[in-house]
Amino acid sequence: MSVYTLRQAEPMHIKTQDGVFLNGHLFKPTGQDQYPLMIFVNGSGITPYEMDLEEEQFYFCRTLVKGCIDEGFALLLVNKRGVGSSEGTWKTQSFYDRAEDMRDIILSMRKRIDIDEHQISVMGHSQGGWIVQLLAARYPDLLKSSLSIAGPAYSVKEQILDNLDSNLIMKGNVRSAKWLRPINQLSFTLYQLLSKVLKVGYLSRILDYDARTIIPSIAVPIYFAFAENDELVPLEKNEPLARELLSQISVPYKVNISSGVNHSFARAERYQTWDKIDWKASLELVDLIRDFCRWTKANFR
Repeated sequence: MSVYTLRQAEPMHIKTQDGVFLNGHLFKPTGQDQYPLMIFVNGSGITPYEMDLEEEQFYFCRTLVKGCIDEGFALLLVNKRGVGSSEGTWKTQSFYDRAEDMRDIILSMRKRIDIDEHQISVMGHSQGGWIVQLLAARYPDLLKSSLSIAGPAYSVKEQILDNLDSNLIMKGNVRSAKWLRPINQLSFTLYQLLSKVLKVGYLSRILDYDARTIIPSIAVPIYFAFAENDELVPLEKNEPLARELLSQISVPYKVNISSGVNHSFARAERYQTWDKIDWKASLELVDLIRDFCRWTKANFR
């Protein structure tokens, strides 16, 4: 199995419309003058993609690189604002702001002679899946296809509540999760109301977001990938909802469920803690990336 490192990629510094530079690395196959391109949209938090390529226990971006290169696609990894060497801060951004940054990146990559401007796709994991859905709804003229990996089909508030429940359950506090849920729900509802008039903290900028208002407007072929044992984006809530919402769009779509994997697409039982999980990419993640690349090549080139 080939192992890709940052030394094999082209360093990128991409300027957004408001003058902020975002750092990235572009991986390209060999033997081609021009490449179709995949751009990865990372999720929440502060972990840079470089860690996935430098630390043995991380695997997600390494798997993406190999999967895309093997299928003849270039792959751009880029850090959001305030992560890695990227300037600015994500803490004052809404999802719409993040989508605009990704639009600027796409426009920049379209200018390169080694990239086929008509063959650019996006893929995003977790919160990045929400951003991919937004891109597919707002900028269809810029994209060939899109992949939402464990991207929720419901609201930010619902996902946070499910996340809190999961954290308690994973610590063995199942009863606490049940009685704390309504209390947490009330607290976030009050915070959501306050956020309409006063922005206090990062959550105040994203708490109103609900994918139900975006998915029916998607105008780019999209592939939704869910994990059977997802502890953060529960399959039983999101997969049926995604199918219902996708039935309203007029472009091709696909929904896939990967068996036996958690939110990060590692082999795991539901609510299994990371100290009991093998930190490596599952075959399901490998298969997912290959299937999305082939789905794109077969139908939209």
